[in-house]
Amino acid sequence: MSPVDLARRATADPLLRLLAHGFATTYGRPPGAVWRAPYAFRLAASAVDPGPPPAAGPGTDWVAAANWYVAAAVSPRADGLLRCGSLNHPAESAELPLTGPAAPAPGWAARPYAVLRALAAAGFGRGGADLHVNATLPDAVGLPVAEPLECAVALALADVHAARGARPLSRARLADLLGAAVPGDHGLRRAVLFGRTGHLLSADGGTHRPLPAPDGGPAPSLLLLTARTAPGAGSDTTDHGAAAVATGLATAVREALTAGARSASWPGSRPGRSVLLLMPPERRGAVRTAVIDAFRRCDLPVPRLLRIRVTAAARRED
Repeated sequence: MSPVDLARRATADPLLRLLAHGFATTYGRPPGAVWRAPYAFRLAASAVDPGPPPAAGPGTDWVAAANWYVAAAVSPRADGLLRCGSLNHPAESAELPLTGPAAPAPGWAARPYAVLRALAAAGFGRGGADLHVNATLPDAVGLPVAEPLECAVALALADVHAARGARPLSRARLADLLGAAVPGDHGLRRAVLFGRTGHLLSADGGTHRPLPAPDGGPAPSLLLLTARTAPGAGSDTTDHGAAAVATGLATAVREALTAGARSASWPGSRPGRSVLLLMPPERRGAVRTAVIDAFRRCDLPVPRLLRIRVTAAARRED
């Protein structure tokens, strides 16, 4: 089914229908392709295999694709321009050249623009495109958005130009181009491009393994815990707000582990306001209750708790 039908198909994902409709409304034509790319996250080796590292050497960090996504709708151009907009930032559209001197881009578009200019310099998608994107989670949730957005935009742009006879861009080549051209977490990009349902991928891209279930039991559950600051406590960047969040997170993690969580780790490469909790599925309710109670005792609002499933890599929506 073509992307133009996606906007009209009652059984399609409502957010993808909205994106395809928004594209057609903005640019006066349907998108040539709609791609979705999963958010990705990290799991420290100690979170996956608690205890000392094996004798063969230290453990590796693992990455995986999550069941939440960003999406990009694209149609090709032939004049070298990128016209771009976002459902999340409707007042910040832009028209930008993909070759020659770069133009100032809106904040949300800065990294995708850098990616597409790098691809154009390598001979992919130099003709330009009309582009519309959507991220299904707010930034405050804590899953990194840059890497999935970059991959979705690049895959969609390369796809529509390949359909017009341009040379195709493999995912392995895309991973290499992104790693060389744009700062970011290359492990997360690998998860976006090569993830498998129910499997972790080593951060260096060399190994897949199932999400481990101890003693042959059911696959473990993942909960993403994101702290909120108390009303009136000031900005998240103030000393008071940061201290309160740190206290709340530390208390909640301690209580979650007591309630049956197997591990807790940061979902990205740096600490933040979110922690990923791994637990047996039968302990999910107890862990949620323990986390909420811990935040209430710290006089903080109930945190966001988002269930995460390990899913497959980026794909085209047909």
